[in-house]
Amino acid sequence: MPRPLRIEYEDAWYHVMNRGAGRAKIYETVEHRNIFLELLGDASRLFGIEVHAYCLMDNHYHLLIKTPRGNLARAMRHINGLYTQRYNRTKKTDGALFRGRYKAIVVDKDAYLLQVSRYIHLNPLEAKLVELAEKYTWSSYRYYIRGKNKPAWLKTEEILSMVGNRNKVEIYKRFVNRGIDEETKEFYALANTPMILGKKVFKEELLSNLDEKKIKSSMSDYKNTRELPSIKRVSEVCASYFKVREEELYRGIQGRRNIERKIAIYGCRAWSSEKLSTIAHWYGGTSHANISNVVKEMSKILRDNKQMKKVLEEIRRRVFE
Repeated sequence: MPRPLRIEYEDAWYHVMNRGAGRAKIYETVEHRNIFLELLGDASRLFGIEVHAYCLMDNHYHLLIKTPRGNLARAMRHINGLYTQRYNRTKKTDGALFRGRYKAIVVDKDAYLLQVSRYIHLNPLEAKLVELAEKYTWSSYRYYIRGKNKPAWLKTEEILSMVGNRNKVEIYKRFVNRGIDEETKEFYALANTPMILGKKVFKEELLSNLDEKKIKSSMSDYKNTRELPSIKRVSEVCASYFKVREEELYRGIQGRRNIERKIAIYGCRAWSSEKLSTIAHWYGGTSHANISNVVKEMSKILRDNKQMKKVLEEIRRRVFE
């Protein structure tokens, strides 16, 4: 059976979902949930995605994501792949955690974005886990209502601004408290949920642009069963590409080799399942804070430097060969 098409374009909005294989739990501890949220923050920084809402249930998750760069597949590969490896490490198990590739529904912002955010935030209430949606710890809704200790990567302002400029928090709260509307319920109750939630004009315009320039097919995604590379693998490929010895990357050489080392460190963080502290140990025993700073620096460079992006894409291709 062919894979479903993945529609990707700049500034697209998606409702992304996935659940555990055999409906098994994908979060069993507070640590698991915190790991997943940390990866959302990492993906936001590394790939420029915007997380506007989330809800972590026991055996599935919901995300409301905007992709300014049109790169949902890359971001989700990072999130699902690394989470699976880190979950398995804590449980001392291996194998697939999720039932398959994630489900991504393209959302018509003007017509349905508010409704989708409400649907996500009311999941715990619908499941009778809490009596009030804002009481659920593992949802973004409490940050919409109170804003206290909101993660830097979580975006709430765009959706709140859709209900008005004054008293928007209270208005949004009343909107959520009205419950899920019948049209939205019917859409998500379908046996095979459509890949687009939008008005007729939105669907027609989107589908008319299904060409190589406007969308990327499912082949742009990676099989979530693929083994994530080790630090050693990423470092070997970087050394080969730049025609330097691995040791030069690990210990660092002042001057012209700095950028090669930074690219290698960035690749280790973006593509492997290792923690900052582990990468720091490999790369000369530096601190994990220094590794984090290098990743942030490279993320900024990659946003503005097309040639550097091409270099990184070629290295990534070789790493996953």
